[in-house]
Amino acid sequence: MNIRILLIDDHSLFRSGVKLLLMRQDDFEVVGEAADGAEGLKRATSLKPDVILLDLNMPGLSGLDTLQLLVQELPDCAVIILTVSEEAEELAQALSYGARGYLLKNMDVEALTSAIRKAAAGEPVIDNQMTVKLVEQFRQHGTNVASKERNEQQNRLTQREREI
Repeated sequence: MNIRILLIDDHSLFRSGVKLLLMRQDDFEVVGEAADGAEGLKRATSLKPDVILLDLNMPGLSGLDTLQLLVQELPDCAVIILTVSEEAEELAQALSYGARGYLLKNMDVEALTSAIRKAAAGEPVIDNQMTVKLVEQFRQHGTNVASKERNEQQNRLTQREREI
């Protein structure tokens, strides 16, 4: 059974290149392309792909806005963000909105095809470089929360309790 893929990216040359690379795989079928989020949403709801490769930075409807709508309309579809953005905040936001994966456009073909297969099988796929950034962001958040809790606990103590 083929994995049906939809490409949503505002760069025509990039879409064409990815499409050609994916079509070399016996188990992949690129069912459609879209140049922006609104068009991508329409194509996704009519084509019902298994996997959507979605760019974050597009004119009009942003990738994150498109992601939210895609997840609402097609909850069983694996949406993978394929972007140049290395921002941990965007990664965290995309995952919280329901993305199955977050990959960087500078990856090699074998890694992309493997990630698509994993995402279609229900596994999360995150670029290793981005995983490191995500872990660091959670560590910083955890440190900030712990520090805030410590300060709140100390503020509840009386002056005499703090002296002791």
